[in-house]
This record gives sequence, structure tokens and C-alpha cells, in this order.
Amino acid sequence: MTSRANTDQEKQQKHQAIIDSAASLFQESFILPTVATIAKDCGQAKGTVYLYFSSKETIYMSLLQQHYQIWFEQLQQTLATTQSLAELLNCFVKYPLEDPLFFPLASLSCSTLEPGCNEQIKNEYYQWMNNHANQVAAQISQQFPMLTEAQALALFSDSHGLILGLWQQRQRQQNEDFQAHLKAALARLWKGYFAK
Repeated sequence: MTSRANTDQEKQQKHQAIIDSAASLFQESFILPTVATIAKDCGQAKGTVYLYFSSKETIYMSLLQQHYQIWFEQLQQTLATTQSLAELLNCFVKYPLEDPLFFPLASLSCSTLEPGCNEQIKNEYYQWMNNHANQVAAQISQQFPMLTEAQALALFSDSHGLILGLWQQRQRQQNEDFQAHLKAALARLWKGYFAK
């Protein structure tokens, strides 16, 4: 077992080590392991893991948030540098498709992760997601002035729901060119908003 973390940096490193072990274990089977399994994998006592996270779902919510952080940053960077709808829609799907954990984790959010977190953690996560969605929506309405910020936020929310829903559907109906299918569905959605 590793020694007790004393400094803020050591605590942050231990916090991240737990998340990294959880990510590695999840990628093996796409089933949430127990806290005991995560603790063993990262060389911690189970009680130590509970000092940082209240449940296994909270660990995976933190991991999902890190993936969403990357996605949001890529979307905002793309929105800041291009007015091409094709480039933007490509950015919407690129990271979720390239990262093997994004879709499996995101699809567990409502059904498994959120119910397993306490109200404070869940509310902080919702606030964080809403803040980032609002930032992206503000950029969308700047790049596409025919949309109000409220319309841009609705469009972002619909786009997010669409890519998650189509990925879940794909698990039952394999699509050989899923990326092209996903971008085409997004393009129809966006053009529908532009036509309003």
C-alpha cells in the first residue's frame, strides 16, 4: 500500500491514480468494478479510496467529467477558429468516436452513475455541464448569428442527445460507416435549426 498523501499535490496525484485505475479496469470489460477492485489495482486500501470518493459511481462520474472536459475544449477551440459547419460537426463526433471510454461511460450517466452519487456531487456535475453547455452555445450563436443563444443551447443539447442515442442504437444495429451516419444525422439536425 502507498503512504499517506500529505500535500495538496500528493492528494491530487492519489485522486488521479484512483481515476486512472478505474479507467483501466472499465476498459477491460465495460462493467463497473467494485471499489475494492479499484483500490487493489492502484495499491490503496479501500478506506483510502473512500476518503476521495463516496462510491464507485462517483469515481466514474469524475472520469466521465474529464472526458467531457476534453470534448468541450475541442468544441470551443473549433468554434473559435472556423465557421465551417462540416469542421464543427466533425469535431462533435471525433473525440467521442476516437476515445474508447467516452460513449460507454456517457451512456451510463443517467441510468447508473448519477443515481449512485450523492445529491451534492450530482448537482455540482449538473452545474458544471450546464456552464460548459452555455459557453459552447454562446460561441455557436456568435458563429451562426441566425441562432439566438437559447436556440444554440437547444441545438447543442439536441446534438449531444443525438450522438449518444445513435451510439446506443448502433450497439443493436451495427453500422459499417457509423461516423458518416452520425455526421449526416447531425447535419440534418443543424440545417433544420438554421431553416427555422
